[in-house]
Amino acid sequence: MQRTTKRHCRGAVIAVAAASVLLAGCGGNDEPAGLDADASASSTPEDTAAPDDSPAESEGGDPTAAATPTTHEFADAGVTVVAPAASSPAEEAALATYVEFAHQWRKSLHDAQLSEMLPGLAAPSIVESVKDSLDYQTKNGIRYGGEMVIEPTIENSGDNVVILGGCVDGSGMTLIDDGEERPPDGVEENPLIPMNVVIGNSGAGWMVNENTLHEDESC
Repeated sequence: MQRTTKRHCRGAVIAVAAASVLLAGCGGNDEPAGLDADASASSTPEDTAAPDDSPAESEGGDPTAAATPTTHEFADAGVTVVAPAASSPAEEAALATYVEFAHQWRKSLHDAQLSEMLPGLAAPSIVESVKDSLDYQTKNGIRYGGEMVIEPTIENSGDNVVILGGCVDGSGMTLIDDGEERPPDGVEENPLIPMNVVIGNSGAGWMVNENTLHEDESC
């Protein structure tokens, strides 16, 4: 989970978004900002949702069917995003941007190399935060494995701004340090933390402007 967190320090915790981008290392031998999920292969998400042939409400079907969340799994980054249903074109576009951001953000940490797609999805401050985390990982031989699960919720939205809340679950993540694998510091005690994300469209397309993980709080 690299995120743009409120502080550039904490021995670890859940990287999908950090706080502007993940956890940042507190210096010394502490872990970097942003927990990197790491895993495997294809960069093509395996999305799952309610069947499209579910009966419509007007036909006597379940009126909640249209609100079914969609699960996006990215094995190459070790991250799963369970996106809520959108109620407007703006929300749909903003959520699509966030899902791909979470994928490329976590993949950058997983590969210890900045994704070429990330600068087109996030504000420069978030990209710089990810670069800082990658530098720390490289210098200290740290990688992240396992799986992060992000479950955003739509807190507010307009034509050009969508604000997400929700939770990040880092209980399935691992830290790989000098070939040894263990849970990241702090994750066992506080595996589920709140997130805050702001996605905006200034006219040039949707972009993540804030990505904060509140690693000292619990969902």
